[in-house]
Amino acid sequence: MIRLFVALALLALPSAAVAAGGAGHHEPQWSLTLWGFANFAIYCAIMYRFAWPLIKEYLQDRHDGIVDALEAAARAKEEAERLKSEFEMRMKSLEDEAARAQAEILELAQNEAKKMVDQAEQTAEHIRRDAQLVADQEVARARRALQEESAELVTQIAAELVSAQIQPEDQERFIQDFLAEAREESR
Repeated sequence: MIRLFVALALLALPSAAVAAGGAGHHEPQWSLTLWGFANFAIYCAIMYRFAWPLIKEYLQDRHDGIVDALEAAARAKEEAERLKSEFEMRMKSLEDEAARAQAEILELAQNEAKKMVDQAEQTAEHIRRDAQLVADQEVARARRALQEESAELVTQIAAELVSAQIQPEDQERFIQDFLAEAREESR
């Protein structure tokens, strides 16, 4: 504090000398210089009494704020390191989990592929059965068509033979008998 007063006094000395000199070139008046020092001392005392506690309080608050900020930064650093280690552990577990998920997905895909192959085989079997059924129906229809055509040919040949060798009364009776039998067979 004394050093501050001495430094300020040395700074005030030239200004006091100029103020004492006035407008002309006269000898400095020591009484004005002493009054300037007294005035400055009073000013310093007032400042020490009223401003210094405020400055000291501000500096203490600033110091406490910096210390709190450093402590918070240290806590944040510790928390960040803890989170980093947790993140690294999670990454390792995620890699393991991803491998498990990949294995499960592969297994599901294989099961689905097997189901699809089984379903395709069943569908192919249904198609084969349906095709066989259609083929059997076509063969049966072709047989019926051949039988009907054969019956018509036989009827036609029989009619020609009968008409050549049988009398009209016999023809009439044979035709009636044959048509009756043909009707019964077609049912």
